[in-house]
Amino acid sequence: MKGIKTVALITFKEGVRDRVYLIFLFFAVILLLFSLFLGMLVIGDPTKIIADFGMAVMSLFALLIVVFVGGTSFAREIQKKTVILVLSKPVSREEFMLGKILGVWFNVFLNIIAMGTLLFLLLLLRGAKMWEIFVHAFLLTLEMGILTSVALMFSSFTTQFLSMLFTFSVYIVGHLATTIKKASMTLKSGVSRTVVKAVSYAIPNFDYFNLKNQIVYGIKVPSIFFYKSTAYFLLLFTFFTIIAMWVFKKREV
Repeated sequence: MKGIKTVALITFKEGVRDRVYLIFLFFAVILLLFSLFLGMLVIGDPTKIIADFGMAVMSLFALLIVVFVGGTSFAREIQKKTVILVLSKPVSREEFMLGKILGVWFNVFLNIIAMGTLLFLLLLLRGAKMWEIFVHAFLLTLEMGILTSVALMFSSFTTQFLSMLFTFSVYIVGHLATTIKKASMTLKSGVSRTVVKAVSYAIPNFDYFNLKNQIVYGIKVPSIFFYKSTAYFLLLFTFFTIIAMWVFKKREV
């Protein structure tokens, strides 16, 4: 456990000092502030517009941090051979990989909390106390936890560019999983329908973490949804983390 904590802390500190991370955080703040003006320019309920745009900004920049920081963090250590120095100490490969995943994930979590708090305060200025923003932040943190484990899994055996590309692709496909499943029902061929449906179940379904519309329009969500989302997160996070650790254990460094 000490090795995991040490690697996670080092990864977190490196991530916070990374210029890419700071640039993304800066532009996220700018866009969130811009949502106030957007609420005045666009026809409709300003509160809903600010909340909808703000949550989209949170999701976008959380994704960018996972893709760029998560996709390059491990690869840089492989290229600079600093991983050899760390592994020469009493730290196993499994501990190293888990520490990297947790460190990057905490970077993303910090960013999400900062953006969520700012969005909440902006809505408060408009007279709306929308605590549901933190529900979105919680679900987004779970979603990005899965994506972080995916990013480090790819990063453990491929190049920085391919790792970022594959991670981004998983995110896009994960948000289309429900659509793919519904599309399978329209296919006439039984074999094709079965194959497409199987694919929809095989890929991560990020709709388990998407409540943007419900939050914006004040639709009540059953508590069972959060239990399912948390269980789904634990399942996929554990699965991809184990694969990442196994791949890294087999890799020559």
